[in-house]
Amino acid sequence: MHDNLPAPVAGFAVALDGLQDLDQAVRGFAAASRSAATQKAYASDWRDFEAFCAGHGLASCPALGLTVARYLTHLATLGRNVSTINRRTAAIALAHRMQGFDSPTGREDVRQVLAGIRNTLGRRPNKKKALTADLIVQVIRKTRGQDLAAVRDRAMILLAFGAALRRSELVALDVPDIERHRRGLLIRLQRSKTDQAGKGQTVSVLDGKLKVPAAVEAWLKASGIRDGPVFRGADRGRLSPHRLTAGQFARILKARCEAAGLDPKAIGGHSTRRGFATSAGDAGADLRLTARQMRHAKLETTLGYIEDGELFRNHAGDGFL
Repeated sequence: MHDNLPAPVAGFAVALDGLQDLDQAVRGFAAASRSAATQKAYASDWRDFEAFCAGHGLASCPALGLTVARYLTHLATLGRNVSTINRRTAAIALAHRMQGFDSPTGREDVRQVLAGIRNTLGRRPNKKKALTADLIVQVIRKTRGQDLAAVRDRAMILLAFGAALRRSELVALDVPDIERHRRGLLIRLQRSKTDQAGKGQTVSVLDGKLKVPAAVEAWLKASGIRDGPVFRGADRGRLSPHRLTAGQFARILKARCEAAGLDPKAIGGHSTRRGFATSAGDAGADLRLTARQMRHAKLETTLGYIEDGELFRNHAGDGFL
């Protein structure tokens, strides 16, 4: 490529190409520090901020503190919730740091506006309904039939609940990640939200009343899947080679819950995970063991998944109320 250049210039050009390759690798490793879902969300948030700035003739990077304050106020007036506004703020801060600028989100005027928004809009998070063990049974009973989709959906819902999996962890499973054990199943998570280093984690699923292992085995037998993605499309009896997405699982779960008489608007992809935590609390399980099953580093995080029934456990009013 550089044959026609003098030797010193050609050497410089080759070195420059090497640096460009390294720079691309640097960006790749930096991006890998965050999950794909987080990267996608931040990219979308940054585009929204850029569009706001472009629409008002303002610089997006480096942005003035006043520009960010205006943008956050704009989001609040549109009715965006606090969690969305917090994430947009984080995306703006990251974009500035990645381009070598100090983040305007750390300015005192921006922090005051953000605090005011949180105080004004702050409310109890609109959490999705927990699919507790009794509701899981209700949904599974209504997921009738031996067609591929029904067999798959029973296995997905039961495994998501039994292993307290995030929906991204569920759809990422490959056949070698599931190992039969005399007491149930061992689920190998190659990578998850709390394991971005890819060290891997193992979750156990007991073979109990819900018969989770049997449901998973029934799906693998019916589908004939021996390697690759465990949960795939199964439209009209035709098995797809492609794994389902997290969004597809959430939609399937909503549809199955609606068929069982539950409000689909109250159901989300995390409903099975919340349901496990709540069911464990109802059963009197040690909170530390529940946190371990859910791969939470802090007990406060686990408590956030447990519905209000936990407030009645070991109640101060026991014995006289």
